[in-house]
Amino acid sequence: GHRVDGIQEVPLVVSNDSIVNVDKTKFAVQVLKTLGAHDDVDRVKDSRQVRAGKGKMRNRRYVQRRGPLVIYDEKSSLLQAFRNIPGVELVSVNRLNLLQLAPGGHLGRFCIWTNAAFERLDSLFGTFTKASTEKKGFILPRAKMANSDLSRIIN
Repeated sequence: GHRVDGIQEVPLVVSNDSIVNVDKTKFAVQVLKTLGAHDDVDRVKDSRQVRAGKGKMRNRRYVQRRGPLVIYDEKSSLLQAFRNIPGVELVSVNRLNLLQLAPGGHLGRFCIWTNAAFERLDSLFGTFTKASTEKKGFILPRAKMANSDLSRIIN
């Protein structure tokens, strides 16, 4: 899994001032170190290895683990700063994708949210009581079962 031992709280929400104005990769690495998230980047760097099989001949030579996912609200210089760090992916809150949030179907990707992106989630997807204001007719789906532990219910 991800190396999140140095993180104070999860989900990691970062103020816009500290991350949006970062314009160089050197400063982006410093931001990750101050947040305690650079251990996860080191894990990705150490995992890079040559792929097994014929993918090597088909321009898919290397495989590596997934690193942190940085979720932002509006485009800024942070895109250029973070894109050259191995394993770090950037995505707009408008373009959130299940394959990026849970790669390979495994829940628990380490996400670094900007404050503006985290606040925008309620207006974009709505809540359980209020519909979305940006997506017409979108309401968060309710769980069909209150207790998902089937073995406890059956036995």
